[in-house]
Amino acid sequence: MSSSSSTALLIFISFILQISATTTAIGVNYGTLGNNLPPPAQVADFLATKTHIDRIKIFDTNPEILRAFANTNISVTVTAGNGDIPALTKLYAARQWVVANIAPYYPQTKIIRVVVGNEILQSAVKDWIYNLVPAMKTLNQALVDAGFKDIKVR
Repeated sequence: MSSSSSTALLIFISFILQISATTTAIGVNYGTLGNNLPPPAQVADFLATKTHIDRIKIFDTNPEILRAFANTNISVTVTAGNGDIPALTKLYAARQWVVANIAPYYPQTKIIRVVVGNEILQSAVKDWIYNLVPAMKTLNQALVDAGFKDIKVR
């Protein structure tokens, strides 16, 4: 085998090993608008035991859902509602939001991210749009102040 062939083979093997060492995440949005939906505990158990799904996003901070995903090792993204955005620009309100919506569930529920709002730009509500970034910054500060440094805000 020539030197260039050996080098190419080593590069190829290195590439394959690098790809195999890379982890991938599979996530789903967990919507709750519908009829005859299974209870959150049943959904959490199904996702944890019968699928490879390891991340979910919920469009609120539903306590029943957050409790259901405790100890499942499924990463959870929660959403601060559009209507909460103006208040979340104030640190006191952001801290209260964290106390009510994150602290009771974390770390048993693996909350990794808080998304602020949903489809804000399409809403055309100027108060939400104007306050979105300040609310994100203040909510991030409230999370850090509460010791939740691993939870990201998006």
